[in-house]
Amino acid sequence: MTTLASPANPSTPERRTQGKQKSGRAARVVDNVLRATAEELALHGYAGLRIEDVALRAGVNKTTIYRRWPTKSVLVSDAIQSHMHSARYTPSTGSLRGDLLDYFSTLLRSTTDSISRGILVTLNSHVDAELDSLATRLRAEARAFRRDIIQQGIARGELPANVDPDIIADIIAGPVLLRVLHSGEDMSLREIETIIDTVLAGAAVNAFRVVTAAQSQPLQNSGQTS
Repeated sequence: MTTLASPANPSTPERRTQGKQKSGRAARVVDNVLRATAEELALHGYAGLRIEDVALRAGVNKTTIYRRWPTKSVLVSDAIQSHMHSARYTPSTGSLRGDLLDYFSTLLRSTTDSISRGILVTLNSHVDAELDSLATRLRAEARAFRRDIIQQGIARGELPANVDPDIIADIIAGPVLLRVLHSGEDMSLREIETIIDTVLAGAAVNAFRVVTAAQSQPLQNSGQTS
């Protein structure tokens, strides 16, 4: 799932399959099981996923799976992280607009993939505490990655130095994530271009300046109704 894609993060906890044998039969078993899990997730969802079906698809015994992954949530969590790790990339077009368009067009393409779609549905299903924790962390990583893209554009002088990269990234991502990931609507590349161009045009004239603590005031309830 290109959630989406965020760079490798040294603070991210290692998957349970990391640090174990990475070559030979053991590595093939791990890869086969995690791939089979992602495929079963795409077909049946988290509630309908059965370990025996994963074992059959991966060509292993159920006991082999349970030795490494004692619960379904642990197995699904590792399968999601494995799929996302393989999909990670860093856009490098040389321009802020190009990087944003590359990032979001890749995200758009990923939603047509059944495995990525199954993972996205699972991460938003709130069916398990471990998966909820994973979803929260992945969203934070993706948001930080989008912020980094904006910051790189600021560093290249494409936007004023005092704009808020978080606000810009959130305004661009908001409609895309809402429509494509949460509502399941189709979205064209042209629509994504329009969102990016509109927000960057506003940012270029300093519309999204960083708000200091002194400038930030809580909304006051005047007691009046409009």
